Amino acid sequence: MTAAPDTATRIPAGILLIAVPLIFTAGFTGLQMTFDYPDILRHPAGEVLTRFASASWDLHAYWYAMMLAALGLIPASTLVGLHFWQHDKPLAVLSAAFGILAGLVQALGLIRWVVLVPGLAAAYTASDASDIDRSMAASIFDAMNLYLGVGVGEHLGYLFTGVWTLLIAALIFSAHRILSITGAVLSLAVMAGMLEPFGVAGAATVNAIGFSLWALWALLLGVALLMRPKPAPAAAPQVA
Repeated sequence: MTAAPDTATRIPAGILLIAVPLIFTAGFTGLQMTFDYPDILRHPAGEVLTRFASASWDLHAYWYAMMLAALGLIPASTLVGLHFWQHDKPLAVLSAAFGILAGLVQALGLIRWVVLVPGLAAAYTASDASDIDRSMAASIFDAMNLYLGVGVGEHLGYLFTGVWTLLIAALIFSAHRILSITGAVLSLAVMAGMLEPFGVAGAATVNAIGFSLWALWALLLGVALLMRPKPAPAAAPQVA
């Protein structure tokens, strides 16, 4: 595999590919423990907003961590693309483009929990809120959850993340065959989540398992980049 000879892209790319899944996993685990995530997303809006309003500050931190992890994929995929630029320019450019898109749409979906949902939860649970106030807050939440959550963050996020993973798998095939094949399989598992809105049975389960394993795969990819051996020094010329 021919890659960029210097460490200007390889090392920061490796560090980011380790940091992104770790931050993602920390946020995801925290939300599972405190907010029944992701099952809570399928509950009635009133229940979600009430639970959000009664939660402590750590819930906000977990959502923010998830958003930061999504944003972290943007520089990570850019640096990985630059690292493999000399290896395969078209694949490197495409991988960077889809990685940037994946991080962007996921961040756009997650940011609603950081800036929109807190206000809706406060409005829904206010002591002087009328039935109309609560109905409006719930309706806005449902609309944003469907568009920014299911549509932008999940549907497009699964698509772009899966395609990025598949492109990276192609780029590393000659040097890390097992990691490459694993990435290709996980890309399909991640993209399986796109079928959930169409009522395909098991799509959500396959996606949930695939995304959890994808985080581990991204971390291992980062480790592989950091551990790439340096070229052996050229042998000194023999004096006759």
